[in-house]
Amino acid sequence: MLHCTDSAIEFALASKMITRTLKATSEDGATREEVTLSFSETDVQLLEHYLTNCDRLKEARLLKGEFPRIKNITWTAEAGLSFTLSEFSYGDVCELLHLARPIFLSREPVSFEKATATIGRQAKGTAIAQHLKFLRSTYERGDYQPYFQVTVGGVPLFEDETLKRWLNGVEYHQDKEKAEIVKDLESSLTKEVARGIFVSQLSGRVRAALMLGHLASLIARPEANKALQPTSPPAAEPRLS
Repeated sequence: MLHCTDSAIEFALASKMITRTLKATSEDGATREEVTLSFSETDVQLLEHYLTNCDRLKEARLLKGEFPRIKNITWTAEAGLSFTLSEFSYGDVCELLHLARPIFLSREPVSFEKATATIGRQAKGTAIAQHLKFLRSTYERGDYQPYFQVTVGGVPLFEDETLKRWLNGVEYHQDKEKAEIVKDLESSLTKEVARGIFVSQLSGRVRAALMLGHLASLIARPEANKALQPTSPPAAEPRLS
């Protein structure tokens, strides 16, 4: 009869752990911290799967040029609130959302949230944890919310919850309650303007997702192991304006 002691079990589990040492650097290039993290094979497989989805996302046509953005917001007594938006193809948006689906939807097996949590469990109290906090903030708050807010009919336009209402009410799950809120916004702004505002807010999500992919590559693909720069995306990532 085979017996296995607790110490033997611990040794067996430890032997399957994969260790990575990362260097966290500040913007000026000075090394802040050298961090050694240990991951299970399952963790690394999840991060590799997340990377595969990032590689697919990078092929989206919408990322090949200037990302849709809000150029100007004005208000006059005569016309009221007015947005000037850059032009884009809705077909390109649909392609982007399709490729981003396994990353954007939190219940997907290798979503942004699950990949972040996988790294975060091993990085508590380190500079890597601070980097993950920055990525989560960029993902949820985007490029506009930190600087201003516009409310229409009691609904804040530049809010992660409002963006998710559009994603889940119109583009992904077609949730009726969320779709009604989006419909009200479209009635106030026009469908084209409302869509443009939502699409422009995807820039933060996409950038944070790809920056997380860069971090995941240092763990799952050690040949790409370069110094981590917490506050700026790697140069190889698509530029999002």
